[in-house]
Amino acid sequence: MMKVFYNRGSIRDAMNLQPVWLFLLLILLCHKVDGQGPVAARIADSIAGGAGVVERLSSMDIEIESPRKAKIHYKYVFTILNSTGDAYANIHTFYDKFNELSDATGILYDAAGNVLKKIRKNEMEDWSTAGSGILMTDSRIKFYHFSNRSYPYSVSFEEDKVLNGLFVLPEWRPQPSPGMAVESSSLTVRAPADYPLRYKQYHYLQPPVIGHEKGEVSYAWEMHNIRAVKVEPFSPSWNRTEPFIRLAPGDFEEDGYKGRLYTWADMGKFVGDLYRGRDQLPAEAKAKVHQLTDGLTDDKQKIAVLYQFLQQNTHYVGIELGIGGWQPFDPAYVYNKKYGDCKALANYMVALLKEAGVRACNVLIRAGVGAPDIDTGFACSQFNHAIAVAFTGTDSVWLECTSQLLAPGYLGGFTSDRNALLLDGSGGRIVHTPVYAWQDNRISRIVRGSIDSNGTLQASVKMGYSGLEQDALQAEMDRLSKKELTEQQQQALGLSNCTITALDYQKTRAAIPAIEETMQIVADHYSTLTGNRLFMSPGVFLRTAVSIREGAQSRANDFELNLSFEEIDSIVLQIPHGYVLEGNLPSSSYSSTFGSYRIHSEFAGDSLVLTCRFRQYKGTYPADVWPKMVHFFNLVHREGDRQLVFVKP
Repeated sequence: MMKVFYNRGSIRDAMNLQPVWLFLLLILLCHKVDGQGPVAARIADSIAGGAGVVERLSSMDIEIESPRKAKIHYKYVFTILNSTGDAYANIHTFYDKFNELSDATGILYDAAGNVLKKIRKNEMEDWSTAGSGILMTDSRIKFYHFSNRSYPYSVSFEEDKVLNGLFVLPEWRPQPSPGMAVESSSLTVRAPADYPLRYKQYHYLQPPVIGHEKGEVSYAWEMHNIRAVKVEPFSPSWNRTEPFIRLAPGDFEEDGYKGRLYTWADMGKFVGDLYRGRDQLPAEAKAKVHQLTDGLTDDKQKIAVLYQFLQQNTHYVGIELGIGGWQPFDPAYVYNKKYGDCKALANYMVALLKEAGVRACNVLIRAGVGAPDIDTGFACSQFNHAIAVAFTGTDSVWLECTSQLLAPGYLGGFTSDRNALLLDGSGGRIVHTPVYAWQDNRISRIVRGSIDSNGTLQASVKMGYSGLEQDALQAEMDRLSKKELTEQQQQALGLSNCTITALDYQKTRAAIPAIEETMQIVADHYSTLTGNRLFMSPGVFLRTAVSIREGAQSRANDFELNLSFEEIDSIVLQIPHGYVLEGNLPSSSYSSTFGSYRIHSEFAGDSLVLTCRFRQYKGTYPADVWPKMVHFFNLVHREGDRQLVFVKP
């Protein structure tokens, strides 16, 4: 799971995290042990099975001194059992103005617990997180890679930090990966007796041990002897099922700004204080707004015109220093510099719309395809991105202000169908971004072609993509040259000896965007001719599905389908004259709560016609219907993998 901080949020950050940075955000457990006991001790067989790494010991100790200061001591020891656990030999942490790194130590041990290498903070590599769209930031990474060729080996890491501001408190994730077994992990928080610490437990059943002593209250959680988890097919992402504890302050101070965090309205008010006074356009920008919109009477037209103005005259650049990680640059800065990060661009867009008389608001959101939704029942900083929303009567128009391509009203898979925090001036409230159903997310394929007497196929292929199904292609069209795109699509066809002789695209920019792709192809040896028989596999042009082993029909946990969509395929092929069908043509139909499938085929004269429709419905489904899911996917796989045989009498 990505540990999300609104102070480091941007669309580019979330999309382009390097592996070590992502790993850092996933695993903010850190550290070493006193002595070699946990390193050299034998790992019990009862927890070692299926694990690539064992967390021998980890502890997170947090001492809250005041609403604006806390000290944190992390330590861990990992024993790496095989190559699947090698990533845990990378030790790393981050620091910035609000996270002061006092000390750090890493140690590499052999199987017997002997120290092979020991490094201190000043020996670790020191990287800036600038790059991938971030021009300037005070956030940095300390990193060191331990390597050892003999398994098992162990790595320990220990660090001390000072939090200068408590808006964001760390989470405790004792088992950050399903492939990790846990011997011992603990979290302890100490605070003044009158400090309002807030916490929430996820998939952790025992209450904390709470103690009181000398004007101080302590909270303690721990886990012991937990096996690695075998991930079942189509399981929800681990960050939705793992045990963890989320912490949040009640009252806090961040760089001189005081806040409360008991409700979403509280959080909206605090962030609103950071935004206050940063909504004023310069006179030149105001004049531009009126020049563009004064002749328009429809608010949706005003939104479209101003959004296009934003896209054509700004681009994303992150400059995040100190409180600037949370606080946007004002609209005058963005107008003059023509750049900003996600929150600065969204805030600028809101200012443009307000000048045109259109109500609009900033929105904080957790972005990322497949990112877990925020917990609306626990107010705290769970966001990594900012967007905007405009209102026209009872309608809302969502705006991704870091994109120079999207149409007004379309968010894509990066921020659609999730809860977010709308900043409405008087505080904040939870809203839900647009949901794209199967009617919106479609792929249609029409293939018309002929096979000659040598088995060569010549065909036209017309593909239609809409909604979320066009996101990936749109990104590739933006990134690749025409030659590179042709080569990629040629490989994607899955046909050997295939050449795309013509390729063209037409894009429709709308609230549900669409792309039409047309191509001409030639595929040598598409069909095999042996004696008087012709063998052909048309399934390359049909919807495919993974094959699931029939013996895997029972499962322990629910399963998840993460996208609703429809795919419709139509194939018309002329085969050489004189052949007749040998065997049966594909013909099946299946319907269930999680999807449906229908395939129909005909052969008349020399013409083979196949039509196929596949639907999938997003959702989490109970384990007891898994056998139906297995049957469904295997049916689709079987029909798509079928070889047709024609014989010449």
